[in-house]
Amino acid sequence: MKKAIFLFLTAGLFGSLFSVARPYQDHTPPAKTPKEVLDAYVEAIGGAERIRQIKTLVLVMEAEVQGMTVEMSTVRDVVNLRLMQQVVMNGNVVQKTVVKNNEGYMSAMGQVQSLRPEELETLKTNIYAFPELHYEEMGFSMKMGENTRIDGEEAYTLHVTNGEGLESEEFFSVKTGLKLKMMTEVAGDVAFSDYQEVEGILFPMKVAISNAVLPVPLETRLIDIQINQKLDDSLFE
Repeated sequence: MKKAIFLFLTAGLFGSLFSVARPYQDHTPPAKTPKEVLDAYVEAIGGAERIRQIKTLVLVMEAEVQGMTVEMSTVRDVVNLRLMQQVVMNGNVVQKTVVKNNEGYMSAMGQVQSLRPEELETLKTNIYAFPELHYEEMGFSMKMGENTRIDGEEAYTLHVTNGEGLESEEFFSVKTGLKLKMMTEVAGDVAFSDYQEVEGILFPMKVAISNAVLPVPLETRLIDIQINQKLDDSLFE
């Protein structure tokens, strides 16, 4: 279970899900490029200018796992290129991941392990508040797939490959532009729902994840958002 939570965090994911994606062939959709889909998403959540004003971001999510409350925190320091993620169960930190100075480690159960290069590169991507804004400049390769339906809503399919060759499928609403779901080999299926505005930016308040490791889908809710707050250096130790 702890491994599953780690996979969720290291993928840098944030959302809610659980419908199987299938080809959508009711009609021929208008042609879209990956850039157009991502631009529509960025505009839908608040616009590039407002997103680029985010210098620090703290997100705290909560879930129930086998009767226990699990709190998952992500702290992003965009200016100093630092990232911290931790999992707290019953008030105890059971896992912590830190990226800073182009290095990273993960500690769990009293053991500390340096991140492998591919893990480090993936996590460095997620230092950004919304990595989708930076896909092109980070050299990600992208191509469009067939439209599909996610929980009854028509969605564009975007195939993304990062610099380490890790692939994902990302699904964006044709109607609203919002990201509905993403599928990765590392984290499984993740979907994004209940978008709400915080300081002019839309955040999904509910996240769900399903993969082969989890016995049941993990459903989380966002309980705290802090934008551009001063961060204590001790968070990244």
